Amino acid sequence: MTPALVAALGLARPPPATAPDGLCVEYFAIGSNMASRVFEGRRGIKPSAKRPAVALDHALTFDVPGAGFAEPAFAAISSRTGSECHGVLYTISPLDWLRLCASEAVPVAYVPAFLTVECYDGRRVEAVSLQAAPGLPRRGGGTDEPRPSARYLSLLRDGAAEAGLAPVWLEYLDRLEPAVGSTPAPLPAPPPRRNYEERYGATFV
Repeated sequence: MTPALVAALGLARPPPATAPDGLCVEYFAIGSNMASRVFEGRRGIKPSAKRPAVALDHALTFDVPGAGFAEPAFAAISSRTGSECHGVLYTISPLDWLRLCASEAVPVAYVPAFLTVECYDGRRVEAVSLQAAPGLPRRGGGTDEPRPSARYLSLLRDGAAEAGLAPVWLEYLDRLEPAVGSTPAPLPAPPPRRNYEERYGATFV
């Protein structure tokens, strides 16, 4: 594999603690892929490492249009001086990176964004994330920022909390408002019903 191809695919030599004998991709997830039930469950990708991290001079945007009013917009990363974007840094195989790109409609909806992220432990890593492909129609109208569905926002919030992202970022995600008329967030599962034998004060004759 040529150095140019390695760079184009976002491949890098992994840190010694992961897979010292092979290439890997350091993928910085900022959207629904932060949630393990999406990244590992739905997409079937098993990372060799998973760390909370932040990209300085970058922002979370919702510039990738979705499917009408139900799912109007999806997350992307965007270069923005003075901003910061928190997310999950995954170490994955080159094959899983290619599978991820295919599932995210690269290069139609997204294109790779190469950037430096800082892990919460202070280590700086050259990584790749996904930004909106140029020329996509922008939803939201005028200068309004596009807004995602409540369902999609709930995935971001759950994934960020699961990964242990900074409280300031969790609060930021909680303040984001979903698009009006979009798919609602799923209701929390009810507590399991207790068997009669387990109820307080139950007696048997």
